[in-house]
Amino acid sequence: MTANARIVAVGGKGGVGKTSVSAVLTRLLLGAGGKLLVIDADPVISVSYTLGEDPKTTLGDFRQGLIETPQQQRELEGRPLKDSVRDLLTRSPRGYDLLAMGRAEGKGCFCGVNEMLRFGIESLCSDYDTVLIDCEAGIEQVNRRALHRIDDLVLVADTSMRSMESVTKVRDIAVFYNEDKPLGTHLLINRVADDGDRLRAREIAGKLGLGIAGFIPEDPHVLRYNAEGRTLLELPDEAPSVVALGALVAALELGRPR
Repeated sequence: MTANARIVAVGGKGGVGKTSVSAVLTRLLLGAGGKLLVIDADPVISVSYTLGEDPKTTLGDFRQGLIETPQQQRELEGRPLKDSVRDLLTRSPRGYDLLAMGRAEGKGCFCGVNEMLRFGIESLCSDYDTVLIDCEAGIEQVNRRALHRIDDLVLVADTSMRSMESVTKVRDIAVFYNEDKPLGTHLLINRVADDGDRLRAREIAGKLGLGIAGFIPEDPHVLRYNAEGRTLLELPDEAPSVVALGALVAALELGRPR
């Protein structure tokens, strides 16, 4: 990958608003400039729908075809893997590209195919300034099926002990699979209602040895847009989640070439 490619993964326990955070980050990164690739690593392609996209082909479908169809394997011969993965992209008119990972492995041996496609994805990432990955609840699938490294891990939790215990496990897994490469971790507490929530979150985080990078208030705009099936890319500038995450993007200088 080029030095400009910055890999940002968003992880956390299911149900804490991780996908909405990824969608708002996409909105903000589009405003920051630079070429953006969004990787939807959730098998149910959650962030794709939240962005208003409906991918027709996923990497999972392509991977299964390679396992089941010798002809598809032969068609890859002599063609750069980067080009094959590029064919799977959804190119949004809003200014980003989207790669949907889709379903997990089915029957057959996927180790060699995963390694091959991972190389293709990493080669593709060199075309972008920022790569944003919306992960499953865990993160080892991303390292095993998508990328050899990530640069920044955005951990999303709510104010509960259980969700913060979960992000410590996600962090530890990410560090292990990142193979000693530098990894910045940034904990965001989502759906914060008041100062009491902030105080409780700080106490729990302190017990677990976690630092908090920011708080995201409960956002009625996000609740309404999700209920109505509207893309979160249309959130207004004054939406609490946009303001809060905008501070993180600015502090980390996300979206800017390194």
